[in-house]
Amino acid sequence: MNKKFISMIGAAALTLCLVVGGVVVSGMKTVASGTQITLSVESPTVEKDEEIKVIVSASSGEAMSYIKAKLTYDSEVLELVETSGVQLSGTNGEVHVYETLAYGENERNYELTFKALEVGSANINVEEGNIELYESLELINVSASSLPIEVVKNTTASDDARIKEIAVAGVKDMNSTFNPDVFEYNLEVGVSMEMFLYSATAMNADSVIVAPEDLMLDIGANRFEVRVTAPAGNEQIYVFNVTRLDHELEEESEVETVEETETETVVETDSETVVETESVQESETEAIEVVPTPMPVEESETLNAEPLEGQAIEVVE
Repeated sequence: MNKKFISMIGAAALTLCLVVGGVVVSGMKTVASGTQITLSVESPTVEKDEEIKVIVSASSGEAMSYIKAKLTYDSEVLELVETSGVQLSGTNGEVHVYETLAYGENERNYELTFKALEVGSANINVEEGNIELYESLELINVSASSLPIEVVKNTTASDDARIKEIAVAGVKDMNSTFNPDVFEYNLEVGVSMEMFLYSATAMNADSVIVAPEDLMLDIGANRFEVRVTAPAGNEQIYVFNVTRLDHELEEESEVETVEETETETVVETDSETVVETESVQESETEAIEVVPTPMPVEESETLNAEPLEGQAIEVVE
C-alpha cells in the first residue's frame, strides 16, 4: 500500500517537472513543446493605405500531419487583401487557417497581406491552434500569441483634415462665421430643433467626415464632435456646443413680430379705408344738402329788388 502511494506521488512529481520543463504529456507519449504557431513581420509599422505582409508559421520537432489555427484582427484598422499558401475561411476580422499534410512536414509558412485602413494600433492574434503529429497522431493545442501592428500617417498623402464649409440647421449664416482653422463653436437653436443636423464639405475631397452617433438635441447644453480624417490618416475634430433653448430664437420672434405688425397695419389700413369711405359718404351727403333748391320769394325781397333791363316787374298788391 505504501509502495503504491509513493509510486503515485513520484509519477505526479515527474509529470509536473515535465510540464514546467516545456514537455507536453499526453497518455504514455510525450512531445516537445517546440510545437507552435507563431506570427512574424518584417516591420510592425506601416503607413496608412499601404500593405503589410504577416507570416504565420507552424512548426514542430516531429512531423505534422494537420494544422489548424484561428486568427483575429481589428477590421477597422486592417483589411485582409491577399493570402498565399493557405486555405482559409472566416468573416471580417477573423481568419481560420487549416491544412492537411499528407506526407508530414516539420514546418509550414503562410503569408497574409493586410492593408492599413486607419491610423492607430491593431493586434493580429492567434486565438487558438491545433497541430496533429504525423507519427504519434497526438493533437497538440498551441499557445495563444499576438503580433502588434502600428499604422502611422502616410507621408505622401494629403494631411489636410479641415472642413471647408458647413451649414447647421437652425443656425443662421453659419458659413459667414465659420473658420476652417477654428475648431470649437458655441451655437444656439430654437426649441423646434430636435436634432443636430449639418452639411459639411472637406478641404480635401478624399477626406472622410464622420458624424456623431447620437444627434438628438436635449433642452439645454449639448456637445457634438465632427471628425475629419485626411488621406494621410491624421484626424481633426470640430466641437459644436449647441444650446437648445426652451423657446424660439429672437430672430424667429422678430419675424413673428413683423408679421403681426403687418397684420395690424392691414387692419389699420382697412379701418382707415372705412373711415375714409365713411368720410366720403358724409361729404357726399353734405354736398347733397348744400345743393341750392328753389326758395319762395318773399314780398319784401321782391319790392326791393332792382329792375333788370328788358324785364317787366309786376307789383302784386
